[in-house]
Amino acid sequence: MEIVENVKSESSAIRIKKVAILAGAMCAYWIGSGFTTGQEVLQFFAVNGLAGLGGGLIFLVMMGLFTYVLFTIGQKKQFKNPYTVFEYYCGTWLGKAYTWYNVVLIYAVFVVMLSGSGATIHQHFGVPSQVGTIIIGLLALGTAILGIEKLINIIGVIGPVKILFIVVIGIAAIVTAFGNPQLVLENSANMPHLGFEAASPSWAWSGALYAFGTLISGIPFVVDCGASAGSVREARVSAIAGTIAFTVAILLLTFAEVVYAGQIVGQQVPTLAIATYIAPILGLVFAVLIVIAIYSSVSSFLLMTVRNFAQDKTKKFYILTVALAAIGIIFGGILPFDKLVNIIYPLAGYSAMLFVVIAGVKMVRDRSAAKG
Repeated sequence: MEIVENVKSESSAIRIKKVAILAGAMCAYWIGSGFTTGQEVLQFFAVNGLAGLGGGLIFLVMMGLFTYVLFTIGQKKQFKNPYTVFEYYCGTWLGKAYTWYNVVLIYAVFVVMLSGSGATIHQHFGVPSQVGTIIIGLLALGTAILGIEKLINIIGVIGPVKILFIVVIGIAAIVTAFGNPQLVLENSANMPHLGFEAASPSWAWSGALYAFGTLISGIPFVVDCGASAGSVREARVSAIAGTIAFTVAILLLTFAEVVYAGQIVGQQVPTLAIATYIAPILGLVFAVLIVIAIYSSVSSFLLMTVRNFAQDKTKKFYILTVALAAIGIIFGGILPFDKLVNIIYPLAGYSAMLFVVIAGVKMVRDRSAAKG
């Protein structure tokens, strides 16, 4: 377990541009096909009606704490391999088990996102889903081979764009709600009965489960982002900024899906259905933005899978990146998107709970040892 301790001062100056890039990169990583298409938010939050907004606030508190800790440890320890964080918290054997589990999980999410890209392109442009999956898979491959620092800089710009188009949908929903508040209340009460998949039977538990699921699939990437910051303070500010921005997107999209419940029934890509309903031209713009958003997350998940096995820009790195991209394209083109989201994401949430407990115990012991 190779660790390089970072001795930068916690009081170093904060670079606003760097904070924006890191927060944007984190949002771009989290806002993948499951989120951008609206399936994740629908199954975890909106299916519970307006109560789903409470689940979003639970997510904010939990994820804010998780990212704060992981950005900090990434900056302080400077792991050469971000998966080393599992051994740092869990010990050698359990840490290795978590590493392999996380690699498999991240790759599974990569396949889910490819499936979502195909569904999006098919729904709006009429192109066969397999073709859409191939296009996004090849774009992701081209980005992933550039390495982690280049990827953070690229998707750090795309992240705010993702948030922006969710804000547009949210504002439209708010305007609609002001004009017909009774519709919102009726839709809220009907959401659990419209046939949508649900991640759990409780809005509060869904919020917590989504925080755990987001955590476990993003730990290596968040640690890498923390290491990329210029200081511990800059890392912590980036973590909080990114979490708040992402939560705002969750709350706005949850509200929009409740307001436009009638338009998203039976749709694989709810956000695209909402955008097209608001204005056909907006649907076209959003279809392009969704594809870009998915591409950035697919690139990230592919790279983070390979990072466990090889250093950036080595021969082994290039071979693995190409091979894993090809396999993902094959399976992403044939598996049903909504079913994949409903199976993989809740499972990820449950698996994160043990890690949180173990990491919490280690943190308490470290603090006690430092005081003693």
